[in-house]
Formats: sequence, structure tokens, C-alpha cells
Amino acid sequence: MNQSTFQLFSSKTAFFFALVFIFFIPIATAPMNVALFLTLVFLILSGNIKNHALTAWENPVSKVSLLLFLLFVIGVTWSIANMEESLDILKKYNELWYVALLIPLFTSDKRKAIGVNVFLVVMTGILLTIYLLENGLIPPIEMSDINRDHPIFTIDGGFSSHILTNILMSFTVFIFAHRSILAKGLTKAPYIILAGYSGYYSIFISTGTTGQILTITLISFFFMQHFRWKSLFIIPLFWIAIISYGLSNTSTSFNTILLKFQDAIEDTKGSGSQRLDFYTNSARIIYHNPWHGSGTGSFKQEYRALSEHYIKTHYTDNPHNEYFSTTVQLGYPGFLLLMLLFYMQLNRSFKIENIEYRYFAQGLVVLIVIGSLGNSMIMDSGEGHFWAFFSALLFANSSNSNKRPKKNTK
Repeated sequence: MNQSTFQLFSSKTAFFFALVFIFFIPIATAPMNVALFLTLVFLILSGNIKNHALTAWENPVSKVSLLLFLLFVIGVTWSIANMEESLDILKKYNELWYVALLIPLFTSDKRKAIGVNVFLVVMTGILLTIYLLENGLIPPIEMSDINRDHPIFTIDGGFSSHILTNILMSFTVFIFAHRSILAKGLTKAPYIILAGYSGYYSIFISTGTTGQILTITLISFFFMQHFRWKSLFIIPLFWIAIISYGLSNTSTSFNTILLKFQDAIEDTKGSGSQRLDFYTNSARIIYHNPWHGSGTGSFKQEYRALSEHYIKTHYTDNPHNEYFSTTVQLGYPGFLLLMLLFYMQLNRSFKIENIEYRYFAQGLVVLIVIGSLGNSMIMDSGEGHFWAFFSALLFANSSNSNKRPKKNTK
């Protein structure tokens, strides 16, 4: 094998492991991390790392993402946390440079399509398994260890947590919904069925509240994208149908959304009031150190330094809000860079010529902006890896999607 052949092999292998990476995000952390590491190794072996770095730096989304990660790196120097804790949190923000790592691998529509389809395959497999379990068609999937038997797959959470699985499911619903409109011929019916069942699962079966809210939001956004002004009538009817069905069927998990909002209002010490407590205290911390924050990894120490008078529920090391998490650590500069990153993604999404990827990219922005209100979406492992992968895939400059199709002159 000569050098050029080996480099081509290494480049294709890097892409293969990037696909393995997205496949394992909803399933298991260890193989996901191994796949990402091997992606980096084969990118280096491809001998094209300089061009890859240039491609990543020239991409506005990748560039801002790298700048935000660099600020987290610099934030270690003034952090009130010890070095071990600072570096531990810094590792949780590796997803920011993963965007730059993966972007050069998705510069063609063919590769973008493969990446999206691999994600849909694994999520469809999870959906099918959930359906079979829910209807008693297969026995519970369990794994034995020394002390106990515990399921490795649940109806609520799949292979992972109910929070991560339902956030990923919300984007799955969004993609299926679009393809049910954009697909032609015999492929349309399967997408309609998958969109319907995945949407029902996400809203009425899963207890992942963030995912439930994201699914309702993304479906509403889907109506806006396809039906424009007509969505002003469709969206209220959709919301009325969802709420009516949820309230009339108390066995569904939809009521958990209403209970959490009620809990936050009435302060009954449940998860709703806990989140409100975290947000209020995070704002209090920012007020005292707004310009450069307390440094990378400082949230836990800052929160524990608060007077017990302010802690209405319990102490936490995660505010469950990306905006507060970033601003506590990096101050207003970190917050502004985070907002610039989301704005850059939104701005770039309107410039994507391929209509399907344009819709998906806009949906990803809605997902990260809304999801970050209830979760630390970039810092959290599964959610952050998912966002990094699709940010790279959807915002990579495609060699054949950024050209307008030629008009038929016949």
C-alpha cells in the first residue's frame, strides 16, 4: 500500500468511526468515546490534518465554538476550584472542539445523508424495541451482575437515561416529520408512521420532560417551516389536542410537565422548584462576579459557598441550564460567546441550499437554545456529543449543496 492509498484509507476510516460515534451516543458512553478517539487518530494518519484544521477554522460555527472552548481553557487560570476539578469540567466542554474535529468529514451531501441515516437507524431500533417491550412482545432485557439484576434497556430510557433518550427522540421526531412531507412515493408512508409513533412516545410515554417540551416545540416549528402563516391556526389546534389528550388520559407521562410547572409555582420542593432554586441562586452568584466569572469548574464551589438561607431545596454542582453554567464560570464574555455561537448557527442555517439540511439545521438551533434553558446541554455528555456531531454535519460547507441547482433551459 503506497502512501497516497494509505492516506485515502485513513480518511475513509476516520469517517467510518465518526459514524460509529453517532451510533453509540444513545447506547453507551465507552464505545462512543473510543470511536471518537479513533476518528482523531485516523484523521492524523490521513496526512491531511493541516487542510482539515484550515477547513475547521474557516467555518464560522467551528471558529466560534473553538473560541468558546479556548475561553474555558483560559478560565482554568483564574478558577477558584482546584486544578483537578477545573480540568474535570473542562473535559466536559470538549464537545466544543469536537465540532471542529468532525466538520471536515461532512463536506458532501452524500456523507451528510449517511450520517443522518445512521442516527435514524439507531433511533428507529430503539423505538422498535420500546414498542415490542411496551406491548409484551419480547421479555425485559436484563443484565446480571454480582449484586443484582437490572435492565439494560427500559421503555422510558432505552439504553441510556430518560433525559438523553427523549432529547434525541425529539430531534428524531422532527426529522421523520420533515421526511414525511419531503419524501415521495412509497417512502412517504413509513416516515408518517415513524413520525407519529416517535412523537407519541416522546410526549406521552417518556418521562424526560426536556424532551417532551422540545418535541412539542420542534413539531410547532415544523408547522411554521412548512405551512408558514397557516401555522398560526395549526399550532394552537395542535397544542389544544396535545393538552386535551394528556389531561383526559392520566396514565400518560404528559401530566409530569404540568405537575413540574405547578410545583415550581407552588414551591412544593419537587423538581420544578429545584430548578427554580438553582436558577435563582445562579443569578445571585453571577451578580457578585459578572465580568469574568469564577473560572472553569467553579460552579460547585460557588454554590456551596452560598448561605443556607438561599438554599430552599438542596446543593448542586450543575444548574441544569447552559446559560447559567457558562456565565457563572466565564462571566459575561462566556455568555456572549455562547450566544454568538447559537446566533452563528441560526445565521448559517438560512444559507444552506439543500432544503432538508436547512430545515434540520434550524431545528437543531431551536433544540439547543430551548434545551439549554432546562439542561446544561453542551456540558452534559450525551447531549453535548449529539449537538457536536450534528453541528459538524449540518454546518459543514458542502461542496455540492451550496450551489444553486441549474435551471432547466429546455
